[in-house]
Amino acid sequence: MAYSRSQYRPHAHPGNSGATPVIGYRAPRRPLARRLAAGLRLARGLAQTRLRHRPFILSHLVTSRCNARCSTCLWRDVVAPENELPASTIAWLYREAAAAGVAQVVIWGGEPTLRPDLPRLVWAARDAGLVVTLISNGWRLHQYWPEMRGAVDALILSLDDVGPAHDRLRGLPGLYNRLEELVAGLRRDSDRPRLLVNTVLSQANKGALRRVAPIAQRWGAGLYFCPMETGQMLAGGFADQKGELALTPEWLREAAQLALDLKAAGYPLLSTDRYLHMLMENPSLSGYVCRTPETILTVGADGSVRDCLRRDRPLAFVQDLRAQGQALTHLYDLPRFQELLTDAPACTVCNNPDVIETSWLWELRPAMLEKLVRLAAV
Repeated sequence: MAYSRSQYRPHAHPGNSGATPVIGYRAPRRPLARRLAAGLRLARGLAQTRLRHRPFILSHLVTSRCNARCSTCLWRDVVAPENELPASTIAWLYREAAAAGVAQVVIWGGEPTLRPDLPRLVWAARDAGLVVTLISNGWRLHQYWPEMRGAVDALILSLDDVGPAHDRLRGLPGLYNRLEELVAGLRRDSDRPRLLVNTVLSQANKGALRRVAPIAQRWGAGLYFCPMETGQMLAGGFADQKGELALTPEWLREAAQLALDLKAAGYPLLSTDRYLHMLMENPSLSGYVCRTPETILTVGADGSVRDCLRRDRPLAFVQDLRAQGQALTHLYDLPRFQELLTDAPACTVCNNPDVIETSWLWELRPAMLEKLVRLAAV
């Protein structure tokens, strides 16, 4: 079904795997004014915060609860529901982030639709002036979309394979069919968000890009892929939690070559050629300088502000800052944050292309500036 604007807005607002690309295919596009506004906010945020070495993206895990059972997940059920931040504190966080120069919030989890107040959170981010990106497995999204319509700039749907294979990977029979129905409705919506698909590559879905790319093409969605994350940096060093599920270096090289081939054939792969060549030549992805502390501020479901080199020792807790009457910018004056600015560039543990390519964006690499323009045109 097509989605129509709800009369209710929460809080302050009453109310085929081998297919060739489709010749002449054009995805439905978002309204021009909305595309331009989001692009300008991101560009302005990058320019302003880069000079001060402050993040311009807020990555917010609003819950660690999830209705899926992905074997590759590192984030499910690490925070008890009773310890999740309340909506009022999240709204404060979004206002503070915007005031500090943050341009975009990425709302994810866990599965964010397990929070009944998700529409309220999305509108709080929108009202704060942030570009809003939402990541979801899509199972419950149809229930909330009428209340969130118009507030989400980009929607990222997780898609690790096609048909029943995706359902098995996620532990949710019928999920793929729900996604097909959801996307069909969104594509008929004149106020649709930018639609993206993210595929996590592991031993469980070898060759998935070849199967997923035609679906992303048909959906009119950009396609990201990530080699699965196998662990985390802790105070005592790297903790490998899922290494046995990761693709071998040879399989990663093959995935990178496949992505390059699919991209050349016209499929909507969004990874830069630079990243794909680096993955093919150096599957350990050690050939970059990390700029995460200067680009991405990550807040957990319990309000913990992530120290990316010591994830078991948060920089601070959002609720404590609020209770003490301190601005979010207090974080940037902490000695530990200043240490991160010095120490992070030597770390290459993260294999997530978001981390790598965002670091390149901070460095104003031409390939990333070109990618920004491409995304704004979607």
